[in-house]
Amino acid sequence: MTTKTISPMQTLYTKLHHLGFKKSTIKKLLPEWWHDDIAKTPAGLQEASLILSKYLSIRYSSLIGDVDPSFNLPNHKFKHAKNVQEHDLNKAVALSSLSGRLTLEAYDSSLAQLENLSAQSIRETLLNRNCPWIDFNILLDYCWEIGVPVIFLENLPSPKMQGLALKLYDRPVIILTSKHKYGYLVFHLAHELGHIILGHVTNDNWVIDEKISEHNDEDIEQAANQFALELLTGNSDAAYRSERNLYPSTLAVSALSVGRDHKVDPLHIVLNYGHTNQCMPIANSACQALVRKLSISESDQEIAKSTFMQYVDVDRLDDEKALRHLIGM
Repeated sequence: MTTKTISPMQTLYTKLHHLGFKKSTIKKLLPEWWHDDIAKTPAGLQEASLILSKYLSIRYSSLIGDVDPSFNLPNHKFKHAKNVQEHDLNKAVALSSLSGRLTLEAYDSSLAQLENLSAQSIRETLLNRNCPWIDFNILLDYCWEIGVPVIFLENLPSPKMQGLALKLYDRPVIILTSKHKYGYLVFHLAHELGHIILGHVTNDNWVIDEKISEHNDEDIEQAANQFALELLTGNSDAAYRSERNLYPSTLAVSALSVGRDHKVDPLHIVLNYGHTNQCMPIANSACQALVRKLSISESDQEIAKSTFMQYVDVDRLDDEKALRHLIGM
């Protein structure tokens, strides 16, 4: 009769599994040089525990002792949703924090005086650059320009949030995750920027938006929505309606006309209209029609990734593998 010996590294994998992390996910995050046999020595096991506690925001003491593993995360201002509790999102928040820390290690731009900014001042600044309206590409570049990294994360475990505004080492970071290809991310980005500019986020308090909606009654969410609407439309209560029901093609043409006249992204107009009038299928079809009319060739996610690589020198990192996996590059 033989007894199977459980390796020290397998013990760590088992502990992390209790927090929802699959072994396959962990292996994609560990440095290229890592091999599980390193953990067979006490020093190697300590190194593995230190790496994983840092990467996954887990208390180091809970990995090396007999106690249950536990996360080490700041407080969250969490917008609750059906069937999703705050602790369910801890895995996604931990990996988002990792992406933020790694990004800041390879990003050199200074942070602007954010307290001097407002939705209206940002709108005026961008429109004065002869932009027809403020779309995702324009607002994304602006965020990086003022020293606020925006990270689209493709590979997060479910459940996950649509947006996260956090601060690390006094530096704000925005995380986006929605895979809607066109139109949605500009509002998500403006909303998360609102949380930061309005002072909702500190090193010890982050804001998790499990789902971002233009209609929300919670105080800080309503404030972030109003900030986003004012930035994108000039009106903090903007809600687009029509006297009669519109077909997608008609809605697209109308949104393009209104957008040109009032300097508002037509993609935002149709999605705002869909939320306001509870007709998202029509709005999504109109969105596709606008993508064709405006000859948009890149999805918002592709734009987010290419912009990220312009501002962040990923090759500077010793552990770039983890960051590349999370952003899907």
